Amino acid sequence: MVGKTSISTRFIKGKFIKIDLSNRTINTNCFQKRIQINDLIFNLNVWDTAGEEKYHAMAPIFYRGAQGAVVIFDVTNRETFKRAQKWFKELNEYAEGNPKIILVGNKIDLPNREITNEEATALAQQYKCNFLEVSALLGTNVNEIFNSLALSIYQGKKNSSQNYEKEFGESNYSSNTNNTNTRGRKFNIVTNNENMATANRKGSCC
Repeated sequence: MVGKTSISTRFIKGKFIKIDLSNRTINTNCFQKRIQINDLIFNLNVWDTAGEEKYHAMAPIFYRGAQGAVVIFDVTNRETFKRAQKWFKELNEYAEGNPKIILVGNKIDLPNREITNEEATALAQQYKCNFLEVSALLGTNVNEIFNSLALSIYQGKKNSSQNYEKEFGESNYSSNTNNTNTRGRKFNIVTNNENMATANRKGSCC
């Protein structure tokens, strides 16, 4: 286990929960959290999919419509690093709209490291994404995963959309201040009030 659920719960709840055979992810968990980065507010839907091979067939369902993805491996387990390359290939095959991706090496608190920073950085460069080393146990860099991904999605939308003001205008990019001279600063990754499953299919999942 690479620590996907431990990272998710550390980010959402701010505490470490050890995952073992009794509480591992066997289907898909969904979390919501609002974060603020400088003067921007992001509403995130975080989907924690099962990583075991027998549940693998369901994963592509959640690629479609995703705006971002976190590919995680265990820095003490080379086999998980090999599987990370498989996740990249699947994302390229099934994901729509070129979602932003971040590669994450977890468990840097452990001494028996097998994957070097240089190896992981090279893989990230191959797939043109950022790489971050974290520890779910200690909380090191966990928030940075989602902050970085949210900003990357935001900047990508801002830079690529010719209709940016229309797409992220009054409804989704509105002011959270009372100053009428201050441009809107609220950005929602979730752009509708539909239920989580429908939102994922329509591209509101991060």
